[in-house]
Amino acid sequence: MFGTLFWYSMTTVIDGIKDNVGKCSLEEYNTRQLCVTEGASWNHVMDISGHMFMMVFCNLFITKHLDELNQQQDKDTLELPHVISHAFCRVLVLLFDFMMVFTILYWHSLPRKYWVL
Repeated sequence: MFGTLFWYSMTTVIDGIKDNVGKCSLEEYNTRQLCVTEGASWNHVMDISGHMFMMVFCNLFITKHLDELNQQQDKDTLELPHVISHAFCRVLVLLFDFMMVFTILYWHSLPRKYWVL
């Protein structure tokens, strides 16, 4: 429940920042909604990467969950479904890490990379 509420609040904050920090290609519109409905483009001054947030959040959430499962599970009674779920979660974490590396390398421009640092 906490994870869902945190995700929802952070995506709302990210959307709010994208709406408030930017500039319309037509100067007479000063809000994103008016700009886009009139067919103009909204240029972001600072683009917060929502998909990077989601991948980092999922990695943190999965690893925390795996840590709690490891503490609860008795080491002598490793069951096959438990081993399979651990392996699947670890593959997801590696996939998210792989996607983050390629997002950093190919999606964001060099000034945005320095802006994040």
